[in-house]
Amino acid sequence: MAKLLELQLQHFRNLKSYKLTFGPRLNLIAGDNAAGKTSLIEAVWALSSGRSFRTAKPQQLIQHDTSELTLFAKVEQQHQVHAIGLSRSEEKVFIKVDGEAIQTQAELASKLPVQLLTPESHRLLEEGPKARRQYLDWGCFHQSQPFINAWRHYQRALKQRNHGLKSRLPKEQIELWNAQLIETAHAIDQIREKYVEDLSPYLTEFCQALMPELTVLPECHFRTGWPKSSGTFTQVLESNFHKDLQQGHTQYGCHRADIKFRFDGQDALMKLSRGQQKLFVCALLLAQASLYEKTANEAVIMLIDDLPAELDAHHRETLLKLLQALDIQHILTSTDKALIPLLDADNAKVWQLENGQFSELLQDGCQ
Repeated sequence: MAKLLELQLQHFRNLKSYKLTFGPRLNLIAGDNAAGKTSLIEAVWALSSGRSFRTAKPQQLIQHDTSELTLFAKVEQQHQVHAIGLSRSEEKVFIKVDGEAIQTQAELASKLPVQLLTPESHRLLEEGPKARRQYLDWGCFHQSQPFINAWRHYQRALKQRNHGLKSRLPKEQIELWNAQLIETAHAIDQIREKYVEDLSPYLTEFCQALMPELTVLPECHFRTGWPKSSGTFTQVLESNFHKDLQQGHTQYGCHRADIKFRFDGQDALMKLSRGQQKLFVCALLLAQASLYEKTANEAVIMLIDDLPAELDAHHRETLLKLLQALDIQHILTSTDKALIPLLDADNAKVWQLENGQFSELLQDGCQ
């Protein structure tokens, strides 16, 4: 099972240089607001994805008065230990896996599979389709080997077609990219649709575990990025060419896909209370984790920022029991360690974070 064994940080946001050694299940970071708890979660996410979930400006990750940040981790996967390193300046980022420089972030994600739950995660339901596509594509990337190549080729063809549209090149030059766009869109759609089908029973299972009061089951509906009533993707590209040319970009395609969640025919956002929406997002992540474990024979690592702000005491304990049953290593934060039950104290580790400095606590709360 995938486990984060060790994390070293240097010049990352307000955190002082430190090395943390993690336990196999619960790892709790306790501290006041603005102490740097979210930065620790962000550092692990950055090592997995190469980016932040809080900012699009990499320079904000680098500690003030320094020019470069460094992150290093040891990860156990399939009984092998891998070393992952990332250093970033304002201009460049360098990534190494097992001492070898890599050019893409896909290998990071495969070596360090993490999922993220934050106080903003409920926006998955209420905002536009981008976040839902990211959720969907996380699963497709880990479940289907051909997905990443199809996605890369689709993005390349889309970029070139959009360049042609924006530059108002002749139609025949722009349409040179249509064949690759159509072929890869078909492959991506098939993978996405199959993933939603495979995910649905797991989502039902965890909705029932977290929200037994619900009398209806969740429904997942995958939507391609174009109206099916308008015909095939080939026909849509042809019929909308002049609109694309006018707007300077391709309106329809895989880059506009979405996944909708409904209960009894109603959108989840309308059917569920705010508290239930948070639980539903938890169910979505647990469903992905279970499907990933079945497909890859590995467990994901769950990052949870400010769990008490998301769930009440009963549902906190329910979620922690589900994570324990799935044997998922979880790293979570709280303003008060007393709010997080230690269900398996022998396999739990707790730190107090103050002024950017970590202090590991013993089970009795002493340092």
